Amino acid sequence: MSAKKLRIRSRHRQHPGVIASLADFEWQASETVDMARLMDDPRLTLYCLDAATEQAIFTATPAGIDLSRSPFMYQTQFDSAEYLVALPLFDFAGIADSIEPPGESILFLHNIGRCGSTLLCRALNEAPGVVAFSEPDALTGLLSLRHWSRSSVNDFFRASLVWLFRPAVVSGTHFVVKLRNQAAGMLKPFIDAMPEATHLFMYRDAIDWLASFHRLRVKRGDTPTRYSRATVIEQQAAYYQCSLADIAKLAPSAIRSYLGLEGRALAWLYMLERYLDCHDTGWPISALRYEDLQSNPDEVLKSVLAMMGLPDADGSAAQRVFQSDAQAGTRFARDGQRGNTVALPAEMQATVSRLLALQPVINSADYTLPDTLRLE
Repeated sequence: MSAKKLRIRSRHRQHPGVIASLADFEWQASETVDMARLMDDPRLTLYCLDAATEQAIFTATPAGIDLSRSPFMYQTQFDSAEYLVALPLFDFAGIADSIEPPGESILFLHNIGRCGSTLLCRALNEAPGVVAFSEPDALTGLLSLRHWSRSSVNDFFRASLVWLFRPAVVSGTHFVVKLRNQAAGMLKPFIDAMPEATHLFMYRDAIDWLASFHRLRVKRGDTPTRYSRATVIEQQAAYYQCSLADIAKLAPSAIRSYLGLEGRALAWLYMLERYLDCHDTGWPISALRYEDLQSNPDEVLKSVLAMMGLPDADGSAAQRVFQSDAQAGTRFARDGQRGNTVALPAEMQATVSRLLALQPVINSADYTLPDTLRLE
């Protein structure tokens, strides 16, 4: 199986919210390489499934970089890539047949973002026998391929996992994949591709969730902008790569405009509805509230390890993680001066509460999803 080596001439990643693609780099094709030889190279990791060129793109990072320690795997790959390797998608799909499947169990942390998922991923990574990766963006990129056949999407999904956890890279027996929030739109296809895995959906009170984003914007000095209902629908549909109708049905015509982050409440609704759609039709998934992780992290960790078939681990390393900022060093890090004290402005809170009150099911900011983890 032959692949093409690409020399990096420059890199120019767009907004961090944009899903990874080959367009993040300016590159020049180099020599042909034998993919079989590259399978044993731990420096080569899957960066994206590029829909535009129908290729799987790999980054070669310097020896010694442990991507399981990165808060955002895709960002570390982008920053440190020495060169790229490109392989046609259908050749990549065949990789799943040539590599031994991952170990004893896999846990997927589906999430809405800003809900403790990076923190939990890091804590799980400290448990013996567990290897956890936070936001491998190739899986998010399946959003752009979901119009392909079900069997193709399943093949790409499984190939991505066996490459991520191949023996040349990891030595664990239990694996964790924390996804990006856009991947909520792929919740059902992901469960369909691997129903034998454990699927856990992390979420948070809507007002507090928006306040978390508000703090980031205050730190940057942003000024809220007012957008029309139509514009907000277009923005959220573009970000989550879903149809306009998926967002429009959540946006009551009675609310004609949204100030700043108010419109993002539609995204919160969209992601929680994806969970309800899976749960109500019998798909195997459960949920975890950020508030429970914050109030009782030890019990949450114990419960999640049990879901993976693992005993309770020595909590000292995990405790250090829980006391830290899991996103330190990134643009999503906490404000060191203000901490978590900046609240969502009252006007925005009122609009969000009004929006939620008009919903038929998820009609309050503190709505609890069915099958949310209950702590003893």
